[in-house]
Amino acid sequence: MNGKRIATLIIIITAIGAASYVLYENQLETNRQANEERLQEYFEIGGNDRKNAADSDEAYEMVDEEGVFPGELAKDFTLSVHGEDGVRSLSDFRGNYVVVNLWASWCPPCIKEMPDLIQFSEDYTEDTEIEVIGINMTTQEKSAEDVDQFIEDFQIPFLTLLDKDGDVGYDYQVMGIPITFVIDPDGRIIVRRQGYITYEMLESYYADARETYEEQ
Repeated sequence: MNGKRIATLIIIITAIGAASYVLYENQLETNRQANEERLQEYFEIGGNDRKNAADSDEAYEMVDEEGVFPGELAKDFTLSVHGEDGVRSLSDFRGNYVVVNLWASWCPPCIKEMPDLIQFSEDYTEDTEIEVIGINMTTQEKSAEDVDQFIEDFQIPFLTLLDKDGDVGYDYQVMGIPITFVIDPDGRIIVRRQGYITYEMLESYYADARETYEEQ
Protein backbone atom coordinates (compact mmCIF):
# COMPACT_ATOMS: atom_id res chain seq x y z
CA MET A 1 0.00 0.00 0.00
CA ASN A 2 2.78 2.39 0.92
CA GLY A 3 4.47 1.69 -2.39
CA LYS A 4 1.27 2.44 -4.26
CA ARG A 5 0.79 5.67 -2.32
CA ILE A 6 4.32 6.78 -3.06
CA ALA A 7 3.88 5.97 -6.73
CA THR A 8 0.61 7.89 -6.77
CA LEU A 9 2.23 10.88 -5.08
CA ILE A 10 5.07 10.85 -7.59
CA ILE A 11 2.57 10.80 -10.45
CA ILE A 12 0.60 13.69 -8.92
CA ILE A 13 3.72 15.77 -8.26
CA THR A 14 4.99 15.12 -11.78
CA ALA A 15 1.62 16.10 -13.24
CA ILE A 16 1.53 19.31 -11.20
CA GLY A 17 5.06 20.17 -12.27
CA ALA A 18 4.25 19.53 -15.92
CA ALA A 19 1.07 21.59 -15.69
CA SER A 20 2.94 24.47 -14.04
CA TYR A 21 5.57 24.41 -16.77
CA VAL A 22 2.91 24.43 -19.47
CA LEU A 23 1.16 27.38 -17.81
CA TYR A 24 4.46 29.23 -17.55
CA GLU A 25 5.26 28.61 -21.21
CA ASN A 26 1.75 29.66 -22.21
CA GLN A 27 2.07 32.90 -20.26
CA LEU A 28 5.40 33.68 -21.90
CA GLU A 29 3.91 33.00 -25.31
CA THR A 30 0.91 35.20 -24.48
CA ASN A 31 3.24 38.04 -23.48
CA ARG A 32 5.28 37.61 -26.65
CA GLN A 33 2.15 37.60 -28.82
CA ALA A 34 0.85 40.73 -27.08
CA ASN A 35 4.15 42.50 -27.68
CA GLU A 36 4.19 41.41 -31.32
CA GLU A 37 0.61 42.67 -31.76
CA ARG A 38 1.57 46.04 -30.28
CA LEU A 39 4.56 46.14 -32.60
CA GLN A 40 2.36 45.32 -35.60
CA GLU A 41 -0.09 48.04 -34.59
CA TYR A 42 2.84 50.43 -34.32
CA PHE A 43 3.89 49.70 -37.91
CA GLU A 44 0.29 49.89 -39.14
CA ILE A 45 -0.10 53.44 -37.84
CA GLY A 46 3.10 54.59 -39.46
CA GLY A 47 5.95 53.08 -37.50
CA ASN A 48 9.12 55.05 -38.06
CA ASP A 49 7.27 57.56 -40.19
CA ARG A 50 5.32 58.84 -37.23
CA LYS A 51 6.45 62.12 -35.72
CA ASN A 52 8.85 61.39 -32.89
CA ALA A 53 10.01 63.70 -30.15
CA ALA A 54 13.36 63.52 -31.93
CA ASP A 55 11.98 64.45 -35.35
CA SER A 56 9.47 67.09 -34.31
CA ASP A 57 10.15 70.74 -35.03
CA GLU A 58 8.26 71.68 -31.89
CA ALA A 59 10.43 73.30 -29.24
CA TYR A 60 10.59 71.74 -25.81
CA GLU A 61 11.29 73.41 -22.50
CA MET A 62 14.40 72.63 -20.49
CA VAL A 63 13.34 71.85 -16.93
CA ASP A 64 15.16 70.69 -13.82
CA GLU A 65 12.66 67.93 -13.12
CA GLU A 66 13.05 64.21 -13.74
CA GLY A 67 11.09 62.76 -16.62
CA VAL A 68 11.34 60.65 -19.74
CA PHE A 69 10.88 63.20 -22.52
CA PRO A 70 13.19 65.76 -24.19
CA GLY A 71 14.08 68.67 -21.95
CA GLU A 72 13.66 66.64 -18.76
CA LEU A 73 16.36 65.10 -16.59
CA ALA A 74 16.49 61.37 -17.31
CA LYS A 75 15.27 59.21 -14.46
CA ASP A 76 18.15 57.33 -12.93
CA PHE A 77 18.19 53.55 -12.86
CA THR A 78 20.47 50.78 -11.63
CA LEU A 79 20.57 47.48 -13.52
CA SER A 80 22.57 44.27 -13.63
CA VAL A 81 25.36 44.06 -16.20
CA HIS A 82 25.11 41.22 -18.68
CA GLY A 83 27.95 38.76 -18.22
CA GLU A 84 29.11 40.34 -14.97
CA ASP A 85 28.17 40.26 -11.30
CA GLY A 86 27.99 44.02 -10.87
CA VAL A 87 25.44 46.73 -11.54
CA ARG A 88 25.64 50.09 -13.29
CA SER A 89 23.53 53.22 -12.97
CA LEU A 90 22.69 55.80 -15.60
CA SER A 91 24.12 58.45 -13.28
CA ASP A 92 27.53 56.74 -13.54
CA PHE A 93 27.83 58.31 -16.97
CA ARG A 94 27.18 61.92 -15.99
CA GLY A 95 29.62 64.14 -17.81
CA ASN A 96 29.26 62.16 -21.05
CA TYR A 97 26.71 62.03 -23.82
CA VAL A 98 24.84 58.74 -23.60
CA VAL A 99 22.91 56.79 -26.22
CA VAL A 100 20.53 54.37 -24.51
CA ASN A 101 18.82 51.74 -26.67
CA LEU A 102 16.10 49.41 -25.36
CA TRP A 103 15.71 46.11 -27.21
CA ALA A 104 14.57 42.48 -27.11
CA SER A 105 15.98 39.49 -29.00
CA TRP A 106 12.67 38.60 -30.72
CA CYS A 107 11.98 42.16 -31.98
CA PRO A 108 12.47 42.45 -35.80
CA PRO A 109 13.40 46.18 -35.89
CA CYS A 110 15.75 45.64 -32.92
CA ILE A 111 17.53 42.98 -34.96
CA LYS A 112 17.60 45.20 -38.03
CA GLU A 113 19.06 48.24 -36.28
CA MET A 114 21.68 46.49 -34.13
CA PRO A 115 24.45 46.54 -36.78
CA ASP A 116 24.02 50.32 -37.08
CA LEU A 117 24.25 50.76 -33.31
CA ILE A 118 27.38 48.60 -33.22
CA GLN A 119 28.97 50.51 -36.09
CA PHE A 120 28.17 53.84 -34.44
CA SER A 121 29.65 52.61 -31.17
CA GLU A 122 32.82 51.40 -32.86
CA ASP A 123 33.25 54.55 -34.94
CA TYR A 124 32.94 56.76 -31.87
CA THR A 125 34.97 54.67 -29.42
CA GLU A 126 37.78 57.21 -29.56
CA ASP A 127 35.31 59.94 -28.63
CA THR A 128 35.54 59.68 -24.86
CA GLU A 129 32.56 62.00 -24.46
CA ILE A 130 29.95 59.48 -25.61
CA GLU A 131 28.79 56.10 -24.31
CA VAL A 132 26.42 53.62 -25.94
CA ILE A 133 24.35 51.46 -23.60
CA GLY A 134 21.96 48.69 -24.55
CA ILE A 135 19.15 47.68 -22.21
CA ASN A 136 17.58 44.29 -22.74
CA MET A 137 13.88 44.17 -21.86
CA THR A 138 14.43 40.92 -19.99
CA THR A 139 10.85 40.49 -18.78
CA GLN A 140 9.79 40.21 -22.42
CA GLU A 141 12.25 37.44 -23.22
CA LYS A 142 11.45 33.73 -23.30
CA SER A 143 14.78 32.75 -21.77
CA ALA A 144 18.13 34.12 -20.67
CA GLU A 145 19.70 31.92 -23.34
CA ASP A 146 17.91 33.94 -26.05
CA VAL A 147 19.54 37.10 -24.72
CA ASP A 148 22.97 35.46 -24.53
CA GLN A 149 22.63 34.15 -28.08
CA PHE A 150 21.57 37.54 -29.44
CA ILE A 151 24.56 39.28 -27.86
CA GLU A 152 26.91 36.54 -29.04
CA ASP A 153 25.54 36.50 -32.58
CA PHE A 154 26.02 40.24 -32.99
CA GLN A 155 29.20 40.40 -30.91
CA ILE A 156 27.80 43.49 -29.20
CA PRO A 157 30.80 45.52 -28.00
CA PHE A 158 29.02 48.05 -25.81
CA LEU A 159 27.64 47.73 -22.29
CA THR A 160 24.45 45.69 -22.03
CA LEU A 161 22.21 46.04 -18.97
CA LEU A 162 19.31 43.78 -18.02
CA ASP A 163 15.90 45.21 -17.08
CA LYS A 164 14.99 42.05 -15.16
CA ASP A 165 12.03 43.55 -13.29
CA GLY A 166 10.71 45.77 -16.07
CA ASP A 167 11.32 48.92 -14.01
CA VAL A 168 12.98 50.91 -16.79
CA GLY A 169 10.31 49.91 -19.28
CA TYR A 170 7.64 51.09 -16.84
CA ASP A 171 9.37 54.25 -15.62
CA TYR A 172 10.25 55.35 -19.15
CA GLN A 173 6.72 54.71 -20.44
CA VAL A 174 7.93 52.32 -23.12
CA MET A 175 4.95 51.28 -25.25
CA GLY A 176 6.98 49.60 -27.96
CA ILE A 177 10.53 48.68 -28.84
CA PRO A 178 13.08 49.54 -29.97
CA ILE A 179 13.34 52.95 -28.42
CA THR A 180 16.46 55.11 -28.22
CA PHE A 181 17.37 58.05 -26.00
CA VAL A 182 20.20 60.53 -26.40
CA ILE A 183 21.17 62.16 -23.11
CA ASP A 184 23.51 65.11 -22.60
CA PRO A 185 26.36 65.38 -20.04
CA ASP A 186 24.02 66.95 -17.48
CA GLY A 187 21.74 63.91 -17.68
CA ARG A 188 19.08 65.69 -19.70
CA ILE A 189 17.15 63.90 -22.44
CA ILE A 190 17.69 65.54 -25.82
CA VAL A 191 16.26 62.83 -28.06
CA ARG A 192 13.54 60.21 -27.54
CA ARG A 193 13.29 58.10 -30.68
CA GLN A 194 10.50 55.50 -30.84
CA GLY A 195 11.14 52.84 -33.47
CA TYR A 196 13.91 51.67 -35.76
CA ILE A 197 17.01 53.86 -35.87
CA THR A 198 19.77 54.09 -38.47
CA TYR A 199 23.44 55.01 -38.33
CA GLU A 200 22.69 58.31 -40.04
CA MET A 201 20.01 59.11 -37.46
CA LEU A 202 22.41 58.36 -34.62
CA GLU A 203 25.04 60.68 -36.07
CA SER A 204 22.46 63.40 -36.62
CA TYR A 205 20.95 63.07 -33.14
CA TYR A 206 24.38 63.10 -31.52
CA ALA A 207 25.33 66.25 -33.45
CA ASP A 208 22.04 67.88 -32.47
CA ALA A 209 22.57 66.93 -28.82
CA ARG A 210 26.04 68.48 -28.82
CA GLU A 211 24.77 71.65 -30.47
CA THR A 212 21.86 71.96 -28.04
CA TYR A 213 24.09 71.38 -25.02
CA GLU A 214 26.81 73.77 -26.12
CA GLU A 215 24.26 76.53 -26.77
CA GLN A 216 23.03 76.46 -23.18
